[in-house]
Parts: sequence; structure tokens; C-alpha cells
Amino acid sequence: MTTFPDEAFLAAIPIRALASEPGEQGNLILLRPKILSPRWGWLLRMMKKPTYRVKLDARGTAVWRACDGARTVTEVIGVVAAAFPEEPDTTLRTALFLRELARGGFLHLNREVRP
Repeated sequence: MTTFPDEAFLAAIPIRALASEPGEQGNLILLRPKILSPRWGWLLRMMKKPTYRVKLDARGTAVWRACDGARTVTEVIGVVAAAFPEEPDTTLRTALFLRELARGGFLHLNREVRP
């Protein structure tokens, strides 16, 4: 049984797949289309509210902003740990959050090794 997060996950580069907008108190709101399939995308134009609005807290906002397409997961964890030094288990919590964002289609994890 492997432990999470493993080396491959920590070396991956999270890349944002969806848009965000400013929310309350400097936090961000992620905008996820209700329909992800291009085949049914035309339905989005007919909907009054075509996106789900996912409100992030301060920690989630820090994670999202750190995912700039250049930093690895390890580097993102470092940025979040520096922003929230008093919180325990930063590595595991941030890695789990990134995994859930990837599963939900909010970001992609580029697992190619960078030079």
C-alpha cells in the first residue's frame, strides 16, 4: 500500500482548468460549468445560471492562487505553509484539497517531469 501523497503526486504541476472571480473578503469563487461535455455545451447558453459557484475560504484561495502552472505540488504546499504557519498537517491537507480539485475537474495535474 502506498502512502499519500507520493513522490509522483508531489512532483506534478497543478494547472487551473476553470475560471475564478473575486468574492467576499478577498477570497475567490471558482466557476464550474454545470455541463462539462462539449456535446451538450449548447444547453449552457439556455440556462440562467450555467455555472456552479464554489466559494473558497482563505486557505483554499491561497492554494488556488499558488497553482500558477509553474509550481509543483510541493512548491504549492510550501506557499500555503508560509501563508498559514500556525496550521498543522499542511502537506496532507493541501495535497488532499488538490486531489479533490483535480477529481472535480477544477484543475489538471501535469505529471510530466520538467527539465
